[in-house]
Amino acid sequence: MYIYLLSILTAICLGIVKPCLATNLIDVYQDALKNDAVYQAAVSTRLSMRETLPQRVAALLPSINGQANLASNYQNITQAPSADPLGISTFPSRGVSIAIKQPLFDSGGWFAIKQASSTSKQADAILMSATQALIYRVASAYFKVLLAKDNLRLAQSETTANAKQLEQAQKRVRVGLDAITSVYDAKAAYDKSLAAEITVQNALRNSQEGLRQLTGQTYAKLSGFRNKLPLLRPQPTNVEQWITTATTYNLTLIASRYGLEAARNNIKIKASGHLPTVNLVGSYGRDNGINAGTTNRNSAVVGLQLEVPLFSGGAIVSNTRQAQYDFQTTSANLDNTYRQVMVTTRQKYNDVLADISRIQAEYQAVKSAQLSLASTEESFKAGIRTIVDVLLAQQNLYDAKRNTAKDQYTYLLDSLALKQEAGTLKPDDLAQINQWLL
Repeated sequence: MYIYLLSILTAICLGIVKPCLATNLIDVYQDALKNDAVYQAAVSTRLSMRETLPQRVAALLPSINGQANLASNYQNITQAPSADPLGISTFPSRGVSIAIKQPLFDSGGWFAIKQASSTSKQADAILMSATQALIYRVASAYFKVLLAKDNLRLAQSETTANAKQLEQAQKRVRVGLDAITSVYDAKAAYDKSLAAEITVQNALRNSQEGLRQLTGQTYAKLSGFRNKLPLLRPQPTNVEQWITTATTYNLTLIASRYGLEAARNNIKIKASGHLPTVNLVGSYGRDNGINAGTTNRNSAVVGLQLEVPLFSGGAIVSNTRQAQYDFQTTSANLDNTYRQVMVTTRQKYNDVLADISRIQAEYQAVKSAQLSLASTEESFKAGIRTIVDVLLAQQNLYDAKRNTAKDQYTYLLDSLALKQEAGTLKPDDLAQINQWLL
């Protein structure tokens, strides 16, 4: 019986892995790759944009059309001057024809192929940018859950500590060592911590919903971090090198550059409406008349067809001007993206350095707050300090711990954001963070 139950439990764990084992960052990322609606939309958008190229190529390839007809004919033949009918007859007829057209010279078609090639490359860059955005969004959602859990743990611990202070205050009042106001102060702090705990519990639930939006799944347990995170400075340590990398490899910037190429070729496409086109055309047809008085007819034609646009009401000129204005808009947007990438890269680099310094200072702040709390409690027991001083020192300690937890996750996200701006963010970066999890 024991073996039977053990086998059932093993099968459950094998079939439903997530409830049995803690889910880590890479697991969540893999789930998001499959289920995130924003990323899936980016994948299909890229596939749609890449279809432009075969469509433009198809316009320069031979086109073959076939036609068949079956008709009932009415014939009335008369002869002048008598206008007497020579004969009235009805007869069916049928025929088939096939026509082929091969463009030989079409400058607009070739420019359209170049434009489609740029559009396809732009689609690839947009998808890679969406992949990097997914990496960051997964990390952000994952860290929000962990931070909410840290805050809940700290809130529960603070509530417990305030409950002890309240109990001690009540004892001191009973033996006449303190005034009743100390109980009121301790009770106020305890009630405040209870309210904060409820708020944090709700924040945890909301953060879990945010993670479910990405993956379509809920997780019984997420792996948390070991004690302290390694605070790694950005490599290289020169911000100008980061800016050089970003202006070369930032995927949003690359996509904008391909968009500018497409806009430039669009001007050529519109302007080529003034140019002639040359096509090789051919056709073959066969008509059969099902009547003794009719004949069968076969025909074939092969030749060159020249089309010269003479006047289109000014549409070509207007379309060309519009394409030029669109090019100017795209060029201005590219310049703005370039400047934004430079500024954001520098800001994120500075943010990472500031995060490291702030976290190191907060580590020391936690130690100082612990010493201050211990000293205040001793002074309170000696009658030198009040319960308010103890509660304030205790609150300062938990505030320092909360700030440390929050800034650690901020540091990780800023590090990922810096790499995203530089265009170098990869799943390997998540794998490195994943090694620091329990």
